[in-house]
Amino acid sequence: MVREAYRSLYGDLRKLKDNSLLDDPAAGDGDDDELFELLLAVSAWVDAYCNRCFYPLTATRLFDGTGGARLPVPDLVSLTSLTHRPDGGEAGEAWAPGDYALEPYNADPSMPWGAPYGSILALGRGERHAFEAGRRNYEVSGVWGYGQLAEPSGASVAALGGMDAAQTAVAVDDGARFAPGQTLLLGAEQALVMAVSGSTLTVRRALNGTTAAAHAQGAGVSLLRWPAPVERAALINAARIWTRAPAFEPFYVDADLDTDVRLLLDPYRRTAT
Repeated sequence: MVREAYRSLYGDLRKLKDNSLLDDPAAGDGDDDELFELLLAVSAWVDAYCNRCFYPLTATRLFDGTGGARLPVPDLVSLTSLTHRPDGGEAGEAWAPGDYALEPYNADPSMPWGAPYGSILALGRGERHAFEAGRRNYEVSGVWGYGQLAEPSGASVAALGGMDAAQTAVAVDDGARFAPGQTLLLGAEQALVMAVSGSTLTVRRALNGTTAAAHAQGAGVSLLRWPAPVERAALINAARIWTRAPAFEPFYVDADLDTDVRLLLDPYRRTAT
């Protein structure tokens, strides 16, 4: 089985195979491909259940102008550019950072206690006092998701001369700090750890809409973190699916959701689109 790698996982194989979940931490790596794919599938299910994603996704999106001073947006971590495109045309007029503000003002989506922004407020300077009514006439580029919480891994790029934008094998100075399934942050680039062998990480580059770039020797490597209840719910659900099934394919689950998983995730469910 080839491990897919199209988005972040909420948890990693080290945590999933911990004694508190699968109760078999020394079982070796014979099932790691299946466990990786199961955790990936459960992570995608968490997003569907909560109607939001918890990993930071770099993307450009189009919105209908409201005719009012506020433009509602789905979970937004940071805004790179805001462009008014009359009639949805290619030519557009970029708004300056001083023309708008993100709300709520104290969201702090990069902090452990933070939450995402949910609207853009026109500050009323010149003609930009409102979002002109229209279809698909506002283009917003930025980072989307519940938050972007990164913490230093304590390791750095160790390869002499650093790494270029195409490498999928990353030499670090302490491979013990990493596990398959983690999402790395190297500058502005995200990378998914597919495997760890000694001090070498095999990674999927340019994850979640980011761009692959070169990174110098000694560059710090950070890890993206998720809300603790979200990660725990994903790990519990993956472990229970695995242990309930006689084999990974096919596997079966209860018709309803486990109560503890529901209790962990329900505070994060977004009912509005």
